[in-house]
Amino acid sequence: MWQGRLLQLVCRRTKTQNLRHFKNDNTFDEARSFARQYTTKPSGQSISSKGASEGLRPQCYLFYHGLLKKGYNFGTLQHMSTSAALSSAKKLRATRFGASGLIAEEAEAARMKIATWLFGCGAWVFSMVMLGGVTRLTRSGLSMTDWKFTGNLPPMTKDQWEIEFDKYKQSPEYKRVNKGMSLEDFKFIYWMEYAHRMWGRGLGVVFAVPFAYFVRKGYLTRQLGLRLSALFAMGAAQGLVGWWMVKSGLQEPESEYVEPRVSPYRLATHLTSAFIIYCGLLWTGLSVAMPEPPTGSVAWVQGSAKVRRIALPVSAIVALTAISGAFVAGNDAGRAFNTFPKMGDKWIPDGLFELKPAIRNFFENTATVQLDHRILASTTLFAIGSMWFATRNAQIHPAVEHLVKCTVGMTVLQVTLGVSTLISYVPVSLGTAHQAGALTLFTMMILLLHATRKPSPALLKSLHGISKKGGQTVLTNFR
Repeated sequence: MWQGRLLQLVCRRTKTQNLRHFKNDNTFDEARSFARQYTTKPSGQSISSKGASEGLRPQCYLFYHGLLKKGYNFGTLQHMSTSAALSSAKKLRATRFGASGLIAEEAEAARMKIATWLFGCGAWVFSMVMLGGVTRLTRSGLSMTDWKFTGNLPPMTKDQWEIEFDKYKQSPEYKRVNKGMSLEDFKFIYWMEYAHRMWGRGLGVVFAVPFAYFVRKGYLTRQLGLRLSALFAMGAAQGLVGWWMVKSGLQEPESEYVEPRVSPYRLATHLTSAFIIYCGLLWTGLSVAMPEPPTGSVAWVQGSAKVRRIALPVSAIVALTAISGAFVAGNDAGRAFNTFPKMGDKWIPDGLFELKPAIRNFFENTATVQLDHRILASTTLFAIGSMWFATRNAQIHPAVEHLVKCTVGMTVLQVTLGVSTLISYVPVSLGTAHQAGALTLFTMMILLLHATRKPSPALLKSLHGISKKGGQTVLTNFR
């Protein structure tokens, strides 16, 4: 009968070697009777000897823990979460696994390999953003005046260095900012930009090779494969966007009094694209590693829904603040009005709308751009603080509660870094830390949104099944 097959699955899933002994025991009939109380067979479904269908995996979890409560010993026990069971069936199970009916452990091992790879790629993108910030703050981004998609070897001899230096001498930045620079100083900024470019190409290899391997092994579903292909295409396009940005800084400025720099619009596009790629990698990695949000009770699910309703608009404010920071960087607005909380001697500086049309001031006017960023940063601090205050008494999973508190702490730290960077006239160390803080805060919001998403119908059904029985069981092992 299907309860017997369910019992087989439980024993195999917990890696017990006592199935035969358990069946020979007089308590087997009692166990099967107990299974009927904790599970209901979906109509038209059956349990194969290879494993359970998707709909029965949550019931298998409840059956397993129910037997533990009644004192049954399964030998070497391993916790079995509903999310781990559903992951192989819904989020990651490859067609090869589905066709051959391999056990859940193999599907889960493949799932964790893919998740680890995606988290590694996300960390690589994070480091790319940091390296890009250092490159910008050291004014190294315009040192290489040409670009090839595949890259090229750096100068190796003195003659090759002289050739590259001569190219740079033709650029507006050298003529107006770095005139008289020595070859040794040029080597420093060249190596910074070269490292940034090659680090990006290295990411392409780190992403493409494992991706091809996973496709060949059949580990990826069609949906996951398409999403990862889109992320790879965005990463490849990011190199083109980077050169498009640099090219704007190699053109002569409109006025002789204007310092050569890249277009703030293009810099904001480049940085925003990096954030989107990072967000895509992180969200996908989290979805693979944790197909279900942390739950445990219906009340916790409802509490998470409340947190999510607040976190969504707050995340939009955080993203908008990060984009405004890109325009601060693009206009070098951080090197003006280096006082806080006032801007100079005034709360609102003069000349906020001196450019025509007026909309240009929000993207090109130094005073307006910095004021916008200050207002948005303060709004972010207030919004995240309000989110914590509004949810402090809600019934939410401990993991969600911890994320909310960490987000508040990270916001306070990020505002502190921003003010310190401003009043210190944007040193490289603090400027880089502030950029890292922005991406870290963004990461916290992504984690919070992912942890508060709606559970699958199968998991909700299981939780409602527990509540209908009047029990106070809390399943804390859901990941």
